[in-house]
Amino acid sequence: MDKSFPLTGWGSLAVHGGHKQDPNYAHLVPIYASSTYVFDDAEQGMRRFSGQEEGYIYSRWGNPTMTEAEEKIAALETFGLNIEVKGILHASGMAAISSLMLGTLKPGDKIITHFSLYGGTEELVSKILPAFGITAIIADLRDFQKAADLIKADKAIKMMYLETPANPTIQCVDLEELCKLAKQNNITVACDNTFATPYLQQPFQYGADFVVHSTTKFLNGHGTAIGGILLGRDVEFMKTKMTKVHRILGGNSNAFDAFLLIQGMKTLEVRMERHCHNAMEVANYLENHNAVAKVNYTGLSSHPDHYTAMKQMRHPGAMLSFELKGGLQAGIDFMNKLKMCVRTVSLGTCDTLLSHPASMTHYSVPKEEKEKYGITDGLIRMNVGIENLPDILADLEQALK
Repeated sequence: MDKSFPLTGWGSLAVHGGHKQDPNYAHLVPIYASSTYVFDDAEQGMRRFSGQEEGYIYSRWGNPTMTEAEEKIAALETFGLNIEVKGILHASGMAAISSLMLGTLKPGDKIITHFSLYGGTEELVSKILPAFGITAIIADLRDFQKAADLIKADKAIKMMYLETPANPTIQCVDLEELCKLAKQNNITVACDNTFATPYLQQPFQYGADFVVHSTTKFLNGHGTAIGGILLGRDVEFMKTKMTKVHRILGGNSNAFDAFLLIQGMKTLEVRMERHCHNAMEVANYLENHNAVAKVNYTGLSSHPDHYTAMKQMRHPGAMLSFELKGGLQAGIDFMNKLKMCVRTVSLGTCDTLLSHPASMTHYSVPKEEKEKYGITDGLIRMNVGIENLPDILADLEQALK
C-alpha cells in the first residue's frame, strides 16, 4: 500500500496497518523463522549493537513478523488521536504486565488498583511483587473521592493500574476522571484493554501512559496463539529502558504466534461488530429469564457502571456474566447441559465460551473472598461468540431448563 494514502477507516487500518513490503515481494508478512540475523561485516555488527544502525540481531530482541504485529496494534490504539506510541510484543499478557511492573516500579513503590482484576494480575501484585518491595492498595476506584483520599494519604503510590471492563463482573472505572486524578499527583497510569480492544476503547485518549493486552483474546480472535503486548506513550522510554527490561526478562513472542495474531487482527472490526450485537441480545434475554438472578453487562441500564461504559466505549462489548438463582449446583448443572456453546476458560474466540468461576478458575479461593469480588457460586462468565444468534439463545434456553 502507498504510505501517502490516508486511511480513514478503522477496518482498513486493521488490514493494512503496520505492513511493510517484503524484500522478496511476498503479499503477506512471512514467518521469519530465524533465531539470529547475519551482518555484512564486523563494522555493521558494531553499529547495530551500539544502536547507530537499525536492524535485527537476535529474535529475542526483535523479528520482522513481530514488528508488524507491534506496529499494527500501536496504529489501532492511536487511530484518530494524533499521538505516537511504541508497542513491544510479548509471549503472553502476563509477560507484558510483568515487564510493565518491573520496568517502571522500584522497591518501596505502591500500586493503586481495584477489585475484580484478572486472576493472574491479582496474583502478581499480591504474591510476586511484594518480594521485590512493591505492594498494592486495592480499592473500589469507582468511588472517586475514596481514590483521591488514598492517593493524597500515601506518597508511595507511583502507579494506577486499571482494567476496564474488569473480569468477571464486567465492572468499569472512569478512565478520564482517574487519569486526571493520577496526573495531578504525578502517578503513572496503566490500563488493561483486553476485554474492550482498541476498536471499542482507546485508553490513550484519556491520558493513560501504558496499555496492555492479552493478544491471545480478541486481537487474535481464533484461540490459536498465546501473546501479549505492552504499549507506551513515552516512545523514548519504550525504546530504551523498557526494551532493555523486556530483552533481559526474556518474555518475547515468536514469529509464528505473531503471524497468527496479524491474520486475526485483520477481521477484528467485523468480528467485534457481530460479537457486540449478539452480546446485547443475549444480555436482554438473560435479564428476563426466570432462572437468572442478575446479569452483569454494561449495555444494560441495570448495570451500575452503564453510564461510565457508554461514556468511554464505542459499544459495551462481547463479555458478560450472570448469576443463576440456584447457586453452585445450578451453575454446574447449567454447564453440563450445554450442547453448542463451549465449556472452557479464556475468551475472545469466534465461538461462545462459558466458564463457571466457582467450580473452575476460582475453585480454591475461599467463598468469602470470592463473594467480596462479586464471584458468587452461581456466577457464569460468558464470551458471546459470532455464531447465529438463534442458535446461541436455543442452547442457553435448553441448558437453563
